[in-house]
Amino acid sequence: MKQKLSPISAKERIETIDVLRGFALFGIILANIVWFLYPVYMQEDPSFKNEWTSFWNQADYTVKSLLTMFVDGKFIMLFSMLFGFGMVIMQEKAAAKQLNFWGIYSRRLIALFIFGCLHAYFIWFGDILTDYAILGLLLLLMHKLKPNAMLIISITLYSLLFGVLTLGALSSNPTMTMTMSEESRQLMQVTIDAHQNGSIQELMDANLMERTFYTMRNGLYILFLGDPIFYLFTNLPFLLMFLFGAAVAKKKWIQRFEDYRKGFFITWLLTFITGGTLSWILPFFLKNASAAQLIQYMSSPLLTIFYAISLIFIYQTVKGKKVLQWLAFPGRMAFTNYIGQSIICTFLFGPFAFGVYGKLHLTTAIIIAIVIFVLQMIFSKLWLSKFRFGPLEYVWRSITYLGIKK
Repeated sequence: MKQKLSPISAKERIETIDVLRGFALFGIILANIVWFLYPVYMQEDPSFKNEWTSFWNQADYTVKSLLTMFVDGKFIMLFSMLFGFGMVIMQEKAAAKQLNFWGIYSRRLIALFIFGCLHAYFIWFGDILTDYAILGLLLLLMHKLKPNAMLIISITLYSLLFGVLTLGALSSNPTMTMTMSEESRQLMQVTIDAHQNGSIQELMDANLMERTFYTMRNGLYILFLGDPIFYLFTNLPFLLMFLFGAAVAKKKWIQRFEDYRKGFFITWLLTFITGGTLSWILPFFLKNASAAQLIQYMSSPLLTIFYAISLIFIYQTVKGKKVLQWLAFPGRMAFTNYIGQSIICTFLFGPFAFGVYGKLHLTTAIIIAIVIFVLQMIFSKLWLSKFRFGPLEYVWRSITYLGIKK
């Protein structure tokens, strides 16, 4: 009888991975909350000191700086690493049952791309799922590589990318300031008006314009025109973390944590020193603000690994596990919760709820983000006490596996 591949059972799950995925979701809503409140065009003015944030106080700007140092880029990289890890788990299960992994994973990526497009064009412009689906095709092409080869490719390309971008930023004019173009300023006001007082159609039109601007910045728009180079270069950090996560899964490092405890500690110490220096100390000594921001972003993979190992060490303790296991619930429903964060914030801050888009202090927004995530933890625990999968996970897995085996 032909065997059928099905999702892993609750007993087969690696709870540490679910905890890390839940932790990534928490960081993602903290990083995204400002973009649920302001248009994408504000990215041209990273200082955030303009007429639309004139009501911010010093605490808001301090929080923004802390987000840049400790949150921005770090948790989406963790999400990316876990994406690569998950691919290997599926691959190994398919190989054990002698099934066609190419077909299974291709369906998974196609479904992810469709979900991503719906998310990006009808809910929130900052979707990452479409990029994961596209880059996942490259990961699929490399899934048979040895883990050491994956590590070498990942680390080598990261080093080269970091060096090229950092040298380019440091050689730029340090007195040059980044300000929004007049076109972006106009789009900014139109978008804010739509989110404060607009109709559903006006909200969708504003989101479409933001998505177009976003895809032009990250290269996706140019990719659709037939030029993949800029897109691959811009999104290379995600692909490198895919490969790193896949290598970690193939080497069974997390599953055999106790066997590699010393190596984990050395890696933890090295990433803490290098990542912390680059993201938390060096920017204060650089006069070039653009270079400082770029170095902070490019140090994200190092701090991602530091955060992940820190969480694993804490999870190995009795008290740590008791607290952190709450993160496993939203982690098991990461797809539903990721989309859910966008739906909740877009509705909550928009004209059909409180209409506070562009009006909230960042400190208040962060508190709201924490409350939303706590509610997601509670909801996820209650849902999983009744059902095996989250609602979106069920649909996604049904497409992936052509029906879920009971």
